[in-house]
Amino acid sequence: MKGYTKFPITATDTRFPSFLQGFNRRWFAGCCEAVYVCYDAAGTAAALDEAIGLYGKNVKIKSGGHCYENFVFSGETQAIIDVSAMNACGYDPEKGYYLDSGGTNWSAFNSLFRDYGKVLPAGSCYSVGLGGHICGGGYGLLSRLNGLTVDWLTGVEVVVKDDADKPASVIYVSKDSQNKDEQNLYWAHLGGGGGNFGVITRYFFKDLPDSPSAAFLTQMSIDWSVITPDVLAQLLDFFTALANDPDNWRQFGIFALHHKAHGEIVMTIQTAVLQHEDPEVIKSIYVDHLLDRIGNLAAYKLTSKPAVTSLGGFIQPAAHTLQYTFYEAVQNLNGSGFNQRGKYKSAYMRKGFPMDQVNVMYKHLTQTANVDLSSCLLQVDTYGGKINTIASDATAIPQRSSVLKLQYQAYWSLEKNDADYLGWIRDFYTEMYAATGGTPNPECDASNNVDGCYFNYPDSDLNEFGGLDAALKLYFGNNLNRLKQVKQRWDPNNYFNSFQSIPVGDNII
Repeated sequence: MKGYTKFPITATDTRFPSFLQGFNRRWFAGCCEAVYVCYDAAGTAAALDEAIGLYGKNVKIKSGGHCYENFVFSGETQAIIDVSAMNACGYDPEKGYYLDSGGTNWSAFNSLFRDYGKVLPAGSCYSVGLGGHICGGGYGLLSRLNGLTVDWLTGVEVVVKDDADKPASVIYVSKDSQNKDEQNLYWAHLGGGGGNFGVITRYFFKDLPDSPSAAFLTQMSIDWSVITPDVLAQLLDFFTALANDPDNWRQFGIFALHHKAHGEIVMTIQTAVLQHEDPEVIKSIYVDHLLDRIGNLAAYKLTSKPAVTSLGGFIQPAAHTLQYTFYEAVQNLNGSGFNQRGKYKSAYMRKGFPMDQVNVMYKHLTQTANVDLSSCLLQVDTYGGKINTIASDATAIPQRSSVLKLQYQAYWSLEKNDADYLGWIRDFYTEMYAATGGTPNPECDASNNVDGCYFNYPDSDLNEFGGLDAALKLYFGNNLNRLKQVKQRWDPNNYFNSFQSIPVGDNII
């Protein structure tokens, strides 16, 4: 098959509504004229040249289509470079394990696990594309144990267009690159995010973590009928203590604080069993201790009947633990749900939640509204561990002292309800961070608790709090200036752009 195929958009082709919309159903590329499906790096370079020649700066890059904002699918998009057909996984004797940017979390896990006994410490949502996921950080359930995916990334094959008068070129940059500009481009892909510097076609890893052999999944659900602000505070303190434990990086927690309309909140904790470890020994040391601590929680004792929730297709009682093979555990936690309209926000925290924030959480998670908020939640994940052993400037991700990572989520079905759901999540977020100017801005936080936002959970609203530069500082902190320098060198014409892309020629010191 040749390097790429151009599909002009026609009203009679039944594929194109699917080509022009991603995970978030709020966004649609209704003015797109062509989709370039690429099959190799050389084809990607040729497709990029043709698309830029025809459509200028309105060419966007798609891997898995999971971008939360309209950075790919918007009314301004005229052409899409689609890399999803490039999904190989293999091993190069010189460069190590490789993954094409068109693969997904699930395809990468299957290939690495099956063929090499290796894993990425990457995300759990199965259909997220590697193209954006890895270069934005690649955070997941093994990250406390193994670090971020970018902490293992040693090389990137990328198509760049650094000269308008020359063809796009395919280059390989790595931690061993001798050229300083190429070293900087490699560094920028360690968390600097997709859609900024070029079209990534392949990732390389000299080594990767060995796969765990098994995992225990512990799940506790608490009915909203027994939750008060004090009970919520105790649960959050318990969860934060888990994240703060310096001797326990193998456990990863997800605390889904669903709105009261959902009926319950759910805490899930994965305990990894490493190769050559006895699961019963790990259970006695980590899981049984965890269950003892859960049993002492006032919220758990208040539950008058066993709360239930679905785990892997089975109905489990509160604080129930099951042992799975590691493959099963990944399957059980890798869902992404139905595609819906959505809005998302994020924050990092270095400490636990002060009571004023707990009260804000309780207020917004229990308030009544004109719409059904049962699909709205604040998800709190444990962070830290191995992640925090890396220097804040070693990668583009500066958040290396946080212990919690937050994702605010709102989901709904109908466009007519946009204002209600957007209002709910925006009000929740700005009140949560009222003390720091409406965002988790570490520069405004005397308590040294909040630490900015995660670029892979993009939030266009952040631009309203001081402009683009302030928003990018929330993502990249003091690494922003170096990212601007990389942008100026490798994409001086700003072909790779979005509402929150790294700007060209803007306040570089």
